[in-house]
Amino acid sequence: MKFYFYIGLVIVIGSESLLFAGVKWVGIVFRIKGKSWIAGRGSTFLRMIPLSAGFWYLFEFFNLFLKNWRYEGLPGVWVTAIGMTWAFATIGPGLFETSDLLESIGAFRVTTRKFEVPKGVLYILIVTGAACLISIPITPPRIATYLAIPLWVGFIFLLDPLNAIRGRKSILKEWQAGNFQRFFCLFIGGLICGFLWEFWNYWTPTKWVYQLPYAAGPKIFEMPLLGYLGFPALALEYYALYSFVLRWRE
Repeated sequence: MKFYFYIGLVIVIGSESLLFAGVKWVGIVFRIKGKSWIAGRGSTFLRMIPLSAGFWYLFEFFNLFLKNWRYEGLPGVWVTAIGMTWAFATIGPGLFETSDLLESIGAFRVTTRKFEVPKGVLYILIVTGAACLISIPITPPRIATYLAIPLWVGFIFLLDPLNAIRGRKSILKEWQAGNFQRFFCLFIGGLICGFLWEFWNYWTPTKWVYQLPYAAGPKIFEMPLLGYLGFPALALEYYALYSFVLRWRE
């Protein structure tokens, strides 16, 4: 399977070289919108990279209690650390570029009447999110392994209402404004990225595998079917995190 590595390396080097040379067709989002995360928001994009890695390492911390996935075929400690950090740093940017592509082609332009979520509800969501996350390390191990759902929704409930209260970009704020496009683009973008990640992971000798304590449907590659719903949640969590840390505003 080593030839997959070389194919991927050639594609990455070739694409990056063409981008720096000004050949814009390799950047589909830029071609359609005239701007992208790299072209026009480069400084923000660079800050997203370490945040992406750090955020996923936080998930790895929670997985010490969940024990829902593990890695096989890892090389030496330093090579593993560098490789994992590099891979984790691409998660958030990859999710956003995919959702931006969907948005740029006009997908999911769903609108409704405006409505208002009472501030009390927002505070309840924040407390619920915090409780979801706190429950994982304090729960006995035999029970903690079942708490995947609290992990995948905890950061959404915690951070997105905080963003709405502080006037930052927020899915809840967009819902209240009657705009559901970004939500659906992030949701489907997460599914697309998740499918591709699982597809690439399946064929590699160094991979992650899942060890869920409950049935979650038939496997598609290494991931049980219901597990794919975690990828849209992951996209929404990254969006909430970036908005919270980088103070994004409309």
